[in-house]
Amino acid sequence: MKTNKKIIEFIPFFVMIALSIITICIYLISMNGNDGIKVLKIFIALFASLLIPLINVIFKIKVPIILNILVTFFCYVSLQLGSVLDFYGLIPYYDKFLHTTFGFTGALAVFIFLLYGNGRNLKSWCFFIIIMLCVVGIAGFWEIYEYVENIITNSNVQRWMPNMGEVGDMSVSEFFKTYDPLWDTIWDIIVAAFGVVIFYVFVFIDKLCGYKACKSIYNQVQVSTKQTNKTVE
Repeated sequence: MKTNKKIIEFIPFFVMIALSIITICIYLISMNGNDGIKVLKIFIALFASLLIPLINVIFKIKVPIILNILVTFFCYVSLQLGSVLDFYGLIPYYDKFLHTTFGFTGALAVFIFLLYGNGRNLKSWCFFIIIMLCVVGIAGFWEIYEYVENIITNSNVQRWMPNMGEVGDMSVSEFFKTYDPLWDTIWDIIVAAFGVVIFYVFVFIDKLCGYKACKSIYNQVQVSTKQTNKTVE
């Protein structure tokens, strides 16, 4: 029984292996890809799906599998579909979808982290404010990372460079009325916060259903915490 549960923890990783093979085949064969950084991102996404099961084994805890499923999904759609297969350029506002997904996934991660840190003793309003502040803070740090990457690689990760093909015969004043270099950065943080709001809605709906999902996560954390305490003792 314990062996079966351990195998279940690695299901997202096994699925990601299959998806990674498909992604690398499409990139190398159909797209004639030769960018080593993009190939590296495929393996980073694959490793990310293995990270939580490894944490469970090393620290002898049990992070609820739903978090690993969401992390695996996020890494697949952002790194493999977005960066490697260029879904950023194919689908309008794909970037905003990813930041919203991050907001929801990050909210669940902070939710579980707080449960492990005895956060159940916090008042509910304080508990959920901490979740929002943590996710928005991480989203802000990510924008700092993108800014640093822009400087080092001279790229346009934050999409601040204007599309000169759309400028035409505009005057300087006309150009600056429509040009907003901070638009992408600010909206990335806003939609991440919106992802947290979606998480709040999920928790509220779960409350109406008797906290079935939240209780399941809480019980998994409780069992994990008791096992860890016994190991320490």
